[in-house]
Amino acid sequence: MGNYDSFAEEYAKGTAEEEAEIESRRYYHSLLPANLQGTSILDVGCGSGQDAVYYAGQGAQVFGIDVSKKEIEMARRFGIGEFRVGDMKELPYPSDNFDIVSSFYALQASDNVPLALEEMIRVAKPKGTILVLAKHPTRNLLEGWKNNGAMDYYRSGMVTSHILSGTITLSEPRHTLMEYLNPELLKKTELQLFEELSDFPASEQIIDGLHYPTLFIMKLRKK
Repeated sequence: MGNYDSFAEEYAKGTAEEEAEIESRRYYHSLLPANLQGTSILDVGCGSGQDAVYYAGQGAQVFGIDVSKKEIEMARRFGIGEFRVGDMKELPYPSDNFDIVSSFYALQASDNVPLALEEMIRVAKPKGTILVLAKHPTRNLLEGWKNNGAMDYYRSGMVTSHILSGTITLSEPRHTLMEYLNPELLKKTELQLFEELSDFPASEQIIDGLHYPTLFIMKLRKK
């Protein structure tokens, strides 16, 4: 699930200052109610706590989980919620527990996206919101082709990404869109929003002049 411990400080600083990612994050937050007073939010793959700070500032009770010990140490410095180290495929929370389950640029790091999504749905309350922003499989495919010589969209494997002007190198699993839009999981939810977007120049342009989606946003409502 990535190698974030090795560059946690640099990643947090870079993403906080990158204008394109700031805009993506601002739009992502706009898809939730402006007033989160009294709501409980679980941030899955919370990283250093950038989104948790926003949620707490809007009045939410914040919980966060991330596989990176270093990122969780950083998130705890804010003193705004409960953060713990853990795997998104096995969330250590009761079922039907959170008003909102959020995941910003994290789900693609899982080696089993359907299982991670199933866990996010499980811990959401009935009628609760699950909001996900993740790396688009098209970007995944092109980076794998350029950086790893991988030619098959459907074949599992690791993909190398160079982000923040090449200062950080990531290694994450390859995914297909059907892993996120799993029919069995969608039966448990209402798909309220699905958007394909780009956030260049935050993402590396793989082929000059080729414009393609680098991320998608999916908003679900648990039945």
